[in-house]
Amino acid sequence: MSRVFIIIFAFFSLAVRAEDNFVEKFVVGDYLLIGEGIDTQQTYSGKVSIYLEERKLKVKRIIDGQSIVGVASFESVLSGESKALRIRFQENNIRYEESCLWGSDLDNYARISCYLYIPGADINKPGLEALFINHAQ
Repeated sequence: MSRVFIIIFAFFSLAVRAEDNFVEKFVVGDYLLIGEGIDTQQTYSGKVSIYLEERKLKVKRIIDGQSIVGVASFESVLSGESKALRIRFQENNIRYEESCLWGSDLDNYARISCYLYIPGADINKPGLEALFINHAQ
């Protein structure tokens, strides 16, 4: 009985990891960014690259010529029913976090929309960011 359990557990673990690998590779790419700041209506634009480095998702943001590198991961939400993309980075000694929904656009590229916030901070309105695949790359 225990061998059957071990085999089922191993199969399930491999299946979950294969799904994680697919999702990670699906979002890898270069994106155009359109955003609105936290607690403001000020808009901005830039570029974002999501890439794998040492089997971990990394994010490079370029806005107004300033380049910032952060990390990203997929985390279970809604009691494990879905996975959100979480992006974390630091700018001007402030730690930011984004909770992102991701899906496919009509060309089967990833399209990502995010709420931007400062964890633990009292804010009235989170920032918003939308990422669209950059075909110009």
